[in-house]
Amino acid sequence: MNYYVGIDLGGTNVRIAKVDEEGRIIQDMIEPSHGKEGPEKIEANILRMLGKFDLNGVRSIGLAIPGPVDGEKNVITQATNIPGCEGYPFAKNIEDYTRIPVFLDNDANAAGLAEAVLGAGRGYNIVYFITHSTGIGGALVINGKVISGHKGYAGEVANVIVDPDAKLYPVYSHLNKGGVETVASGTAIGLIGKELIGEEADSARKVFMLAGEGNEIAKAILDKMAKDLATCLSAISAICAPDCFVIGGGCSHSSAMYFDQLREYFKSMAHEGMKDVPILKASLSEPGVLGAAMIGKSHLD
Repeated sequence: MNYYVGIDLGGTNVRIAKVDEEGRIIQDMIEPSHGKEGPEKIEANILRMLGKFDLNGVRSIGLAIPGPVDGEKNVITQATNIPGCEGYPFAKNIEDYTRIPVFLDNDANAAGLAEAVLGAGRGYNIVYFITHSTGIGGALVINGKVISGHKGYAGEVANVIVDPDAKLYPVYSHLNKGGVETVASGTAIGLIGKELIGEEADSARKVFMLAGEGNEIAKAILDKMAKDLATCLSAISAICAPDCFVIGGGCSHSSAMYFDQLREYFKSMAHEGMKDVPILKASLSEPGVLGAAMIGKSHLD
């Protein structure tokens, strides 16, 4: 039996898991990541944790990072949540310690890969994963492999303009006006809710709650969110022609409140040949660490 280790590194916690080829977790551990204390402390902690694992039969180790990754150099290029880690040789050092091949990718790609090969997208050749949460990210997975593109930015959709007349909120000043993340992310929904309703709607969670209680303004905010996200998906479908979309992230936990509108708007915008592309809800409870494990497997298969 072959096994794979996944390391899901975040600014707060790091989770490590040993999984089999079907994605079953054999051994796992979660601890604080020491993400603000520099790469040496982060690495020492990871190596200490790995020392407690049975690595017999492990073919590869995958490390999921909260930021863009240079796949050719196998290093982080930007690391807002783990400052000071840009360019640090995590992969090489972990590989030297374990004598097992190590591969890096960003956390959105890892989650997308997990959903494509183990979750809701299993059985589809081309899967486009969208993480709909605090921000909006994406991953394009073709035949079980993530397409990274130039400097690892393939699949990222935050800047896709869906409403050029939309207000540009200050927190998103680094993105295009009307970019999908500026109008349809969880953070954007909270900003819009606060502006149109008040403090009682200053987060996406509160807007969803008010909409569920029948608040018409909150319902309208979510309807606009669904339309803007559908506009983004229709643009993606015209370029990538995926066999399915899979949507995960915090906002997708409230899928019952906007997926029907999202699907209808998508059908009204997509090319005739793409109207039947299914929009699925992510199904895995642990996509981060499973996806990290699948990073290495996808490189070796």
